[in-house]
Amino acid sequence: MSQNLNLENIKKEKDGIDVLADIYLHAIFGEIVTPADLERFKWYGIYAQDEKQEYFKLKVPLSLGELNLNQLKILSQISKNFSDDTLIFSSEQKVEFKNLKIYDLPNIFNLLQEVNLKTHFEAGHTIRRVLTCPVNGIDDTQLFDVEPLANKLNDTFIGNKNFSNLPNKLQIAISGYEEGCNVQFIPDISFNATKDVKSKIIFAVKILNKTIGYITPAQVVKTAIALANIYKDFGDRTNSQNSSFEFLVNNWGINKFFDILNSTVNYKIERNLFIKEQIIPRKPRMGINKSKIENQSYIGCKINSSTIQSSNLDNLSSLLEKYSASKIKITHKGNIIILDASSNSANDLAIELEKIDFNPFV
Repeated sequence: MSQNLNLENIKKEKDGIDVLADIYLHAIFGEIVTPADLERFKWYGIYAQDEKQEYFKLKVPLSLGELNLNQLKILSQISKNFSDDTLIFSSEQKVEFKNLKIYDLPNIFNLLQEVNLKTHFEAGHTIRRVLTCPVNGIDDTQLFDVEPLANKLNDTFIGNKNFSNLPNKLQIAISGYEEGCNVQFIPDISFNATKDVKSKIIFAVKILNKTIGYITPAQVVKTAIALANIYKDFGDRTNSQNSSFEFLVNNWGINKFFDILNSTVNYKIERNLFIKEQIIPRKPRMGINKSKIENQSYIGCKINSSTIQSSNLDNLSSLLEKYSASKIKITHKGNIIILDASSNSANDLAIELEKIDFNPFV
């Protein structure tokens, strides 16, 4: 629907982050959404499924890919009341609803808000929610727990109007493993924990999977802001075919890009530390695994189909409650990991999970 639209003009007329009131007005009056507003609605995860706009889909991005019990129950409720009794766990660590009516969107947004789920910056020319490894914080082979830094990155960028109008999308990843996470594609910017010659934790700064330098943990957020501002200020806005972050980097060359980055921060980005890096991305573990948290295990489950019946999501919630587990993460392949199972009952939980098609035994 956007092939013949000039997105830069659309954004100049109204920023995508400013269309929430318009979404509510369309929900009330039921008028056909203009092509320009349909593009802006993507900033809130809303997409028309058909030309007549009879149905819409909604994508809900998850911070760090995580869902707690209350959130699972609300997602099931939305599926039953407003969708088609199904939802999708996507490989992008998002939950997707289909066959929604536009007049139901305010009620859906209210339900999501109750459990701190938000859709803004789902798409559009924004910075996406940062990607992390699904077992971050619970795997004892990890060098560094990046959750506090990931939360700071999300707090810095998501919903921030200074970063709601980039030349195109920008995806950041952060990992507590030096080899990074297996996220199925190459993020624009990655920060991977490693150790210097004195065994101090530092982060490799990767641009399109090429390491350009090393920084301290305290410099991660500042470096991410500097990188985002470079893209915002210098990315191509005249030709949509050349608007990606990748095009800017390749057009300048990595050395010029590094020089400009280094000139915009008030600390030195170390370029050559002669660290031998691991290159095979770390994959989430399926099955029952010992957690670094005492007396807990995490259970990786393969899902046969990304489309999940709301009744089966209810079954999952009931099992989590039965076994005193409280949260899951969606992996980068659309599977799930139960984060906080009791080690004493993890095998019993795994057996019951297999019966409802969340299979740990793969």
